[in-house]
Amino acid sequence: MMSTIPAAGPVACEICLKEIPRSVAQSQEAADYVYYFCGADCYQQWQARPPLRHLGLIVNGLELDFESAQALAQAAARRLAPDAMLLAWYDRPRGRESPEVPECTRQPGWLAYAESHGGDIRVDINHGEYVFMFNPG
Repeated sequence: MMSTIPAAGPVACEICLKEIPRSVAQSQEAADYVYYFCGADCYQQWQARPPLRHLGLIVNGLELDFESAQALAQAAARRLAPDAMLLAWYDRPRGRESPEVPECTRQPGWLAYAESHGGDIRVDINHGEYVFMFNPG
């Protein structure tokens, strides 16, 4: 369940958490504005972010609950990174997410939180029924 994004007010940079105008964050020139508003160090970290590793899993013939999905996601993430740590998750059947943070300009708050905390492993089960974000550790 996605909440609506407020139309006004600043948003936090995903790297340094400085507030930047919402209109800037949503523009095509966002990279230039990151450099301008947040500085060269932040821009370099933003550019150096590791690419997202996305695992898509489909489970057929088995009723899947959150706990089973989480165990499956953890096992899959640990195949990529043995020390993978769960940062955030989304449970569409129950309409829940963790952590519960305000929406970002272009993605749900829980996802922005995970990406800004080093989450570069995404495990997506049954086309978004359950989504888990991991830091490789």
